[in-house]
Amino acid sequence: MTRRQIITGLLLILPGMVLGLSGYTFYYAKGYSYLVDDPNACVNCHVMRDNLYAWQVSPHRFVTCNGCHVPHNFLGKYATKVEHGMRHSYVFTFEDPQVIRIKESGKDIVESNCIRCHAMMVSTIVHGGRPPLVPPVNGGVSAMRCFECHQGMGHAE
Repeated sequence: MTRRQIITGLLLILPGMVLGLSGYTFYYAKGYSYLVDDPNACVNCHVMRDNLYAWQVSPHRFVTCNGCHVPHNFLGKYATKVEHGMRHSYVFTFEDPQVIRIKESGKDIVESNCIRCHAMMVSTIVHGGRPPLVPPVNGGVSAMRCFECHQGMGHAE
């Protein structure tokens, strides 16, 4: 075999190996389960079990995880799922998965979904799609998120 044939062979085999390994990893990690709206997909990672159990006894147990944690438009929903999946995969591979916490972008999505679902109830206190301005402890004014006062509504404490 010539050097050129070896390089050509490697260039043909290597992408197949990467694609095959990626496909197997996606299958083994049950990545396909995140494409649907099943709350049990969230417990593919054992650190989410407490969150699932808390949700099952919360007042919002009839709203799926996606109902609160992803945008309700097609592109936003799947872009968020991809972003969360990539971040969670990274954390589970290279960091301590026990410290997964919701990010600011996730809090914004949850807040938006609170306001969307409870629009009739909060219409008098929400201005321009934003939560009300309230005086914080240290003076000045800040916006409060729904779940700052209503803790335990999505995941019972």
